[in-house]
Amino acid sequence: MNEIVRIDSLSVRDSRRYLLRDISLSLQLGSSLAFIGESGSGKTMTIKSILGILPDDTEVENGKVTLFQSDMFSISDKEKRRLLCENVGFVPQNTVNYLHPLLKISDQITDGYTRLHGRGSKKEALEIARTLLESVGITDPERVLSSYPSLLSGGMKQRVNIASALMNHPSLLISDEPTSALDKVVQKQVAELYLDLRKNSLMSLIVVSHDLVFVKKIADRVAVFYAGEIVEVGESDEIFSNPLHPYTKALISLSPSLVRDKSKPLKEIKGYITEKDRRNIGCPFASRCISARKECLESVEVKEVSETHFVRCVL
Repeated sequence: MNEIVRIDSLSVRDSRRYLLRDISLSLQLGSSLAFIGESGSGKTMTIKSILGILPDDTEVENGKVTLFQSDMFSISDKEKRRLLCENVGFVPQNTVNYLHPLLKISDQITDGYTRLHGRGSKKEALEIARTLLESVGITDPERVLSSYPSLLSGGMKQRVNIASALMNHPSLLISDEPTSALDKVVQKQVAELYLDLRKNSLMSLIVVSHDLVFVKKIADRVAVFYAGEIVEVGESDEIFSNPLHPYTKALISLSPSLVRDKSKPLKEIKGYITEKDRRNIGCPFASRCISARKECLESVEVKEVSETHFVRCVL
């Protein structure tokens, strides 16, 4: 399989702290990868690194990000725009509020295809848009295309944003919290949509999500983030059936649908990520870990459980 994303020993920081530290990941063509972890753990910053859109107040201290064989930190802005437009679809966080309130959906969904990419006429773009809207479960695409965002439900807006991300038939779809801010019914519909996308195309997928049930269904591999580091990464089945890092275990224990023993109360992760945790030379989770020992504060090592399963822990 062809490797389309590769991150090697990436460390990103701002003036105060590390935002990412020693991140290494890869994604093969046709595969799906999920990032899980609490808010502020580095998931979205890793997405921004892959897209080459890091904030101005950050700097890359070390490492390299390669997307479709291009170094995202060295290519020109023009080359970057071309690469992303031709190969990547992006569904950003908070997509319910992402659509322009004063433009009809027909103008918003076709604009990139016709004006930015110059791939065809407005008529051709609308025909593609109708097909995509139907493919994401919208039964009346004409009504949606002629509507302003305020007339659509949250689930409809989410589907429109996903269809927009698919307009240029990307090889890679990146979605940041695609089921957040949606009710349970719409969350299930969006999850089924992503399952269909995975089954019916060779498109690769990177998803950031707090919804572990959703992640378990669609992801081939899972990377667990904490305080800007990856503490565990492996095949989805391995991560959910045999989590090894205490933080991974704690995360899974918070999801009622994933807890095996329903008779026991759900656990909680006490405390929160501190600036001291981010500067810790050992495991950043040590201050919150019920299994931590003295050496956890002083060192950390990467253990290879299998060819695809790695954990950063001294336990």
